[in-house]
Amino acid sequence: MNTLEALETMLAIAQGEGIEVRSEWLSGVRGGLVRLGSKAVLFVDQALTVPEQFEQVRGALGALDWSQTPRGDQMAVCLTKPTSER
Repeated sequence: MNTLEALETMLAIAQGEGIEVRSEWLSGVRGGLVRLGSKAVLFVDQALTVPEQFEQVRGALGALDWSQTPRGDQMAVCLTKPTSER
C-alpha cells in the first residue's frame, strides 16, 4: 500500500465511522480533527503534499481508539506502518 492508498483508506474508514472529512485550502492554518457541536470533522489541508496530508491525517486519527470498529485492523495497519515502508 503506497502513501496515497493509505491516506484514502484512512479517510474512507473515518467517513464510515461518521467523521465528516473536509478537504480545503487552509493556507498554512493547521488542519486536524475537531468537534463542531456533537459532530467530528477532519480538516485536511489541500495545500499540503500527499505525504504531508498522510502525516496530518495519521496524527489526527491516531489519537482515536479504532479497536472496536469494523475496519479497525485495517486502520491499525495504516496508522502503525512507517511512511518509509509505503
